[in-house]
Amino acid sequence: TNATMFTVNANGNVGIGSTNPGARLEVVGDIISKGTEWTSRTSAADNHWQSVTYGNGLFVAVSSSGSSNRVMTSPDSTNWTTRTSAADRGWNSVTYGNGLFVAVANSGSTNRVMTSPDGITWTTRASTLNAWNSVTYGNGLFVAVSYAGSGNRVMTSPDGITWTTRTSATDNRWVSD
Repeated sequence: TNATMFTVNANGNVGIGSTNPGARLEVVGDIISKGTEWTSRTSAADNHWQSVTYGNGLFVAVSSSGSSNRVMTSPDSTNWTTRTSAADRGWNSVTYGNGLFVAVANSGSTNRVMTSPDGITWTTRASTLNAWNSVTYGNGLFVAVSYAGSGNRVMTSPDGITWTTRTSATDNRWVSD
């Protein structure tokens, strides 16, 4: 066809499929294989794995199903080992910050937070009984959001252990993907 496939203008800007490129193209390293080739790995258990994080040299994943084995860890993202979760809850999200792994759950009759300093030994922590869907760490604070509750769909913690319920902006179904 007569379509323009590749253009370099007088300013050195590169266009792909454009005759009027607006920016320079920067190529660093071998971009052909960066993130485009994936290898399937065997999980440590046939659970519903919901979230994975990396911290302190360890990958940690949490699951919403299984019996006492709702955590798995790997030093290399290839070989996984099951770990005993603090409780059989619907663990939806895990993060790492300030030397601590923190996971939140959307189910359970009590304590929908669990923490671990090493990803192996886990302890439940008191929290509001909301359907906690996601947790993250930044700027010295853990923040979790929920898709259920009335005006209390956010909670924060400076240490991952003691949590404070916060008023959410609105009662939306707060999730993270």
